[in-house]
Amino acid sequence: MGTIDSITPAVLTFIKIALWLFLILYILFAGIVIKQVRVMTETLQIGLEKPIRTLAVIHFIVSVFVFVLSLIIL
Repeated sequence: MGTIDSITPAVLTFIKIALWLFLILYILFAGIVIKQVRVMTETLQIGLEKPIRTLAVIHFIVSVFVFVLSLIIL
């Protein structure tokens, strides 16, 4: 069984780039969630608009934070 040292640097670079692309797509997804929550709260008036909007914004902020953290760590 090989260890992580036996993996070539090119493969590790490819994995890093693929991870960053995935995280960028996830940030886009979080942005779409914010837009959909805004449209939903304009359509439905159920009294939970503020907590749901807050959760969507927190989700977006955390996804950006994870991306920045991955840039620093990787």
